[in-house]
Amino acid sequence: MRHYYDAQLLDNEWVIDKIQSENERQMDKWGLQDRSAFEWLTYTTEELGSLAKAISECEYRDGTKEKVVREAIQVATLALKIAEMFEKEEEEG
Repeated sequence: MRHYYDAQLLDNEWVIDKIQSENERQMDKWGLQDRSAFEWLTYTTEELGSLAKAISECEYRDGTKEKVVREAIQVATLALKIAEMFEKEEEEG
């Protein structure tokens, strides 16, 4: 079994670029969305399941690392949308 070590998000410019691109892709596909926290959580959970599948396929079948990265970025993007939603609500009072 391979072990992966925490890179401590040191290459965060790469991560931010990927998340921004994914957000733009989602906006192009779905437009501006007004969702409840539970709806965002449901979408994020679905994407987390896709990430689990991609990791499993990469580890035990012929899955690709690129698929794992793509799914992880989708999870991160949705999680940040949740954080942003709550942050904006806090700012608005």
